[in-house]
Amino acid sequence: MKAQSAIVSEEQVVGVAEPSLVLIRKVQGNMFQTVLRAKLEPDPDGGTAIELTTGMDRIVLVFCLLFLGAFLTLCVLWIIAYVRIIQSFQFSDDDRHNYLFVLMPFVCTLLGVGLAQLGRYGSRDEAPFLTRLFVDATDAKKAKVVAKAPKPEPKVEAKREPRPEAETEA
Repeated sequence: MKAQSAIVSEEQVVGVAEPSLVLIRKVQGNMFQTVLRAKLEPDPDGGTAIELTTGMDRIVLVFCLLFLGAFLTLCVLWIIAYVRIIQSFQFSDDDRHNYLFVLMPFVCTLLGVGLAQLGRYGSRDEAPFLTRLFVDATDAKKAKVVAKAPKPEPKVEAKREPRPEAETEA
């Protein structure tokens, strides 16, 4: 209920609040905008355990991975045709000298990866904003850590004794 009221009261965000899952994202943004996912589970101590994750929307991530996979496959096929591994699948001599034609799949792949990075850079401030909004709305507290790493022992510096001054021989 608290998460739903925060979504409704904040005009910059939209989202869905269900008993076990809350999804929040900003209204305006790019295709690669950040989505906050809060997984809610009953805690044995009587409260609710919340697992927060932020990242790209899963549909966009799957589309980007499929698109990247298709272009990488095209790049491999392009290399096979350029190197003339398969006799019936190769570029002509004129095509081999047209470097814009030969390099186009590689350039498109790099531009696609660059576009995704630019979109993620454009939405870099959304994750802290959405996290703060959700934590403030639900009055969430940091959970105790179940497994801790061993604490390093403090370094003990050895006492330095004053060096005896060198005796001069007469």
